[in-house]
Amino acid sequence: MPNKTIYVSDDDLALFERAQELSGANLSSAIVQALRRFINVEEARQRGFDEITIMVNDTGVPRQKRFLGSRLVRWLQPTPDKTGTEILNVYRTAGNRFALHKRSVPDWPLEGGDPDFAGDPKNWGLGSGLLLRLASIGHDWEAFRESGTYSFQVYETLDDLKAHASAELYRLMIQAMEGPESELLDI
Repeated sequence: MPNKTIYVSDDDLALFERAQELSGANLSSAIVQALRRFINVEEARQRGFDEITIMVNDTGVPRQKRFLGSRLVRWLQPTPDKTGTEILNVYRTAGNRFALHKRSVPDWPLEGGDPDFAGDPKNWGLGSGLLLRLASIGHDWEAFRESGTYSFQVYETLDDLKAHASAELYRLMIQAMEGPESELLDI
């Protein structure tokens, strides 16, 4: 088996010692594992992908999931029962699949609003336009992570995802896939 010598600065020695403790005295496997992850992430970044962390709680227990991907579309729409808002994000993954992250948030009545009528202008959400206005300036509701439900599905193709998206959302996904990922502006 070939040997590689790694020179470690005095400042980094404690880091290597801690890694060896955590790896059960097999520092080589810890280094190889870290290098594999580093190469995987950096090669994906060079292809235009980022590490994305999402929240899911479809089993009742909140968890985070991470993957390498690029967001194609962000879309807001009323929930099927019209009592809330769905925030949908569609991603193209580094593994050439498509992921749909859906968050359903209830429309909450503000003071004087009718809780049984989603179209009441005193309700926040799609009914009042407040949620749309906040989302349009980039607010992603991380401060309200406990509210609503989150789900995440991965599809092999856009056609597989089509059955789970509105016609408008699907049109936007196709448009995002056909357009340039970035455009150099001469300004």
